[in-house]
This record gives sequence, C-alpha cells and structure tokens, in this order.
Amino acid sequence: MIRSLDRNIGRVLKSLKDQGVDDNTLVIFTSDNGGANCIGVDGINKPYRGWKATFFDGGTHVPYFMRWPAALPKGQRYTQPVSHFDIFATAAAAAGQKLPADRVIDGVNLLPFIRGESTGQPHETLFWRSDSYRGKREGDWK
Repeated sequence: MIRSLDRNIGRVLKSLKDQGVDDNTLVIFTSDNGGANCIGVDGINKPYRGWKATFFDGGTHVPYFMRWPAALPKGQRYTQPVSHFDIFATAAAAAGQKLPADRVIDGVNLLPFIRGESTGQPHETLFWRSDSYRGKREGDWK
C-alpha cells in the first residue's frame, strides 16, 4: 500500500509538472486516521498511543503535508495542531476566494501560519466525537 501510495502521488505531481502548473498548485496530503490495530503490527503508531478508531494521538495524529512551491516556503514545519476542516478555508484563500458569509466556517486558513505571518495556534480547542465517545484538546491538554 505504501509503494502504491508513493507511486500514485508521484503520478499526480508529474502530471501537474507536465501541465506546467506544479509550482502554482496547492497540493495537500493527509490521512483520516492512524494505523489500524487489527493488522497486528506492534507499536504501529509510535511514539503515540492508540490507533484507528481511538481518540488517542495514535488515532488522530496524522500526516498533513502541504506543497505549493510558488507560495509556501520549502521545508517549513508547523507543529501546532490543525484539522482537516482547515482544508476548505486554506484552499479558498489559495484560490483568492472569500469564505461564505451566510454560515459559520469552522476551518482556519493555514497559509499565514505556515508562512510565519501569524503566530499562536489556529485552534485553541479541538473536539472529536463518534457516537458516545468524545475527545477534546485544549492547548496542550487532551
């Protein structure tokens, strides 16, 4: 699966390059959860505890890579918690579009944080919920 994922991401990036739009295209790679416990791999999400379907960091701490050579500094690392719901606000900003004003948008435009133009955390509090199972992260406490 890793080899397939790697090859197919390579195909997407090559296609963007072949079309001449790779430098000015925001590409986001992320995952929906940590590794699954059912596959029997000890420490699959080390150094984090937990796995897919848990709210421990092993289930919620996932890769979140952004690539946009024309607009983001190469090799920049941002260590504060972000969320998938930030993709919409970030993509809208990248496209030069305003967010809808007729509803609340939970996501945050991450571009100023990645560029170092904004300091602090995009989210002071994050929540997770699945049926009656709930989790909350506030600051450095979860």
